[in-house]
Amino acid sequence: MKKQLILLFTIGFFLVKSTAQETFMDVVINYTPTSLNYGDNNKELKDFKKGYWGLQAGASFQAGITEYFSLVPELYFVMKGGRLENNNPLTGQETKIRLNTLDLPVMARLHLCNLYVNAGPVISYNINGRLKTKSNDLMPGGKSKMEFGSELGTYSRWDAGLQFGMGYEFKFKKSRLLLDLRYHYGMVDIGNGADMYNRYFNMNILLSKKWKTNPLGKKKRRDLAFWEAYDESLANPLR
Repeated sequence: MKKQLILLFTIGFFLVKSTAQETFMDVVINYTPTSLNYGDNNKELKDFKKGYWGLQAGASFQAGITEYFSLVPELYFVMKGGRLENNNPLTGQETKIRLNTLDLPVMARLHLCNLYVNAGPVISYNINGRLKTKSNDLMPGGKSKMEFGSELGTYSRWDAGLQFGMGYEFKFKKSRLLLDLRYHYGMVDIGNGADMYNRYFNMNILLSKKWKTNPLGKKKRRDLAFWEAYDESLANPLR
């Protein structure tokens, strides 16, 4: 009985591995919307808040674990930011904030045929930023670099949060195309007390190619054939 349990476990292990999701490297070059959330203390800004469109470029690596599950680490350069319209209660004039950021999400992905859902943490590093204001009847406009630190009036270098969403996979013979819909929920006040969070919804189009043919594929089939033959010999000891 003990030998049969070990045999069943071993065969099950090889079957799961042999039907694992394929491994892909996805390349992303995208023009995507982002926005800033100013927290519960600045609800009056809701009618003045606008999004910011910027470049997103990077790579996503899908490592297949089982037939229905994969782990997806990603690295992106993203131009993030937001806009406030003229006469807003915070700055009083039209204002644009832009951050050049490196994002590192690590997603757990559940596959349901060509559809998938995923979620995971994301860590971000703000490389630099720019604040631009437009002149009006009361105030002059100008440009300034954003200062980073931990004091009031500066901005945080580091950001962290969650990303979650869903996507659809269009499969081809040796490649695929992904349509990925995702929400980025920033949890760090990057304004150091000013209630400013990176929170936005975006859509990505990813073109990818299979990472490589599984080098253990033939070996797994040979091992599985061996265990099947061994099982048959146990069932027929007189052969």
